[in-house]
Amino acid sequence: MNDSPVLHGLRRDLTRELFEELVALQCEVSEILGYLGVSLPALKAWCRKAYRRPLEAMIPMIRQDGFITIRRALFDQLKKSATIISQQYNRLLAASGDDEKARSEAAVRAFTEMVNVPEETVGELFSSPPSN
Repeated sequence: MNDSPVLHGLRRDLTRELFEELVALQCEVSEILGYLGVSLPALKAWCRKAYRRPLEAMIPMIRQDGFITIRRALFDQLKKSATIISQQYNRLLAASGDDEKARSEAAVRAFTEMVNVPEETVGELFSSPPSN
């Protein structure tokens, strides 16, 4: 979408791409406001114009992109280590019996605890994809 609106802040201009990047990084609304130098009413109005949905509806939706990126990185790390796979498999089996959401959250926490992702890998994960 080339015609998506730009929100001009005191510090930075906000585009849909930047907004989605910040939200996927799990930034809080207050952090986004400070990063851009805009007010909450301005951000809400921009979101309504850019997505035709309220800010409160878009943030949880876009946050899922960040969770998926984290899971992908963790699974990539798991593919490289049979020990970690075995440990996580045993850990997850012990957690079975709880409700599905709690098991899912526990799995993400467990994977995160077990896998120490190097800084350069994190940088690669959240850098812009190469343009073709």
